[in-house]
Amino acid sequence: MNRILLIDDDEVICGSLRHYLTTRGLTADVALDAESAALRLAANDYAVIIVDPYLTGGSRRDQRELLEIICHLQPAAEIIVLTGYNSPELERIAAECNVAALLTKPQSVVFLNQLICSRYSAREASSKVNL
Repeated sequence: MNRILLIDDDEVICGSLRHYLTTRGLTADVALDAESAALRLAANDYAVIIVDPYLTGGSRRDQRELLEIICHLQPAAEIIVLTGYNSPELERIAAECNVAALLTKPQSVVFLNQLICSRYSAREASSKVNL
């Protein structure tokens, strides 16, 4: 299970990050809205999920719903929140959902790649301990 899911309504960000990750041998899927994210989350297992919980057209309440869906459907995934709209409420929700990292945009794709690789390493070490 070395798939990555990118959930963001910004096609440029998703496309650029997906291209960068796939050229480094990783499998990255993209969801541009909450509905397609839920479908992908139900159909695949993901090691890392990068999500901007503030999707266009959504409400402030949607951020909690999307993160809760991710936590429910992918409890073993490493979740990275990447958003341009950080807030104390989002920080609280992220803590409740055991988010691995809460980042504000913009972030370089090189940094995100390093973070993803470190989350993979932490996840692999954790799964070996649990055997």
